[in-house]
Amino acid sequence: MVEMAFNYEVIGRAIWGDLTKKVAHDQLTTINQETLAHIKAFNDQISMDDVMTIYQPLVQYIRLRYQQYERALVERQNFLGEPVLKRPFVIGVAGSVAVGKSTTARLLQLMLQAEFGEKSIALTTTDGFLLPNATLKARHLFERKGFPESYDMEALLTFMTKLKEGAEELRSPRYSHEISDVLPNTYDTFKEPKIFIIEGINTLQATPNAPVYVSDFFDLSIYVDAATKLIEEWYITRFKALLARTAQSGDATNFFWPWTQMPLSQAVEIAHNVWQDINLPNLEQYILPTRERADLVLHKVSGHQIDQVWLRKY
Repeated sequence: MVEMAFNYEVIGRAIWGDLTKKVAHDQLTTINQETLAHIKAFNDQISMDDVMTIYQPLVQYIRLRYQQYERALVERQNFLGEPVLKRPFVIGVAGSVAVGKSTTARLLQLMLQAEFGEKSIALTTTDGFLLPNATLKARHLFERKGFPESYDMEALLTFMTKLKEGAEELRSPRYSHEISDVLPNTYDTFKEPKIFIIEGINTLQATPNAPVYVSDFFDLSIYVDAATKLIEEWYITRFKALLARTAQSGDATNFFWPWTQMPLSQAVEIAHNVWQDINLPNLEQYILPTRERADLVLHKVSGHQIDQVWLRKY
């Protein structure tokens, strides 16, 4: 039995998928297995059945929420007698490490681009707002990387404020998973998107000693959920695959290279320790408790299949 909060309507995969029959399928002409292989996070799993059964109705729901948002924005500005400003509809995507939230965010971006136009949909991750490794080490926080205190929350909140104020151009720092660090002086640039997706483990977390939270800027929030034991399995499976890919590349600058130089059993034991000492406490203490703040929960079971959609009632 899936644990659930009282204020969600829990919709099974088949029932949610039936909603697809009521809407157009224009987005699907731009998506195939090759496209999915390109956008999915490393070692994640997703299928065309997921696209049609889960994501197609979700995109239509997002369109509905976007239309409501636009009407409310116009009505508010008319009431105040002020000009209507371009302010993006912001979607937050949260969830644990290795749960597949990056794939969800990228697929939503692709499908929404088919709806609204390629330049209208932007995506970034909060990884770029992690403090650089050198800073984390200097502050004795490297072992807490991913925890709330390891982020430059002032920079992230400033970014979100400018985004919602309708800044003509925005830049977000870029993060490299190959070196597991923020890239110095490297940014992604965004120019007045209609919809902005921000993905990360901390998007729904409360910000200590701050008057606002990142989630205060969201118009729709999505949490990608699964049983903790499953997430751990996916984390270890991904770790092994990353080691294999790194060893094959021969790239000694890759963050995972040192683990390729030891027996696999030893490397996997280290990965288990990282899960137990860092990722699991972070999930239990800071990530999972934010699930009930989400407007919509995508619940996964074995094989990354989404078996339920939880839709907030109120």
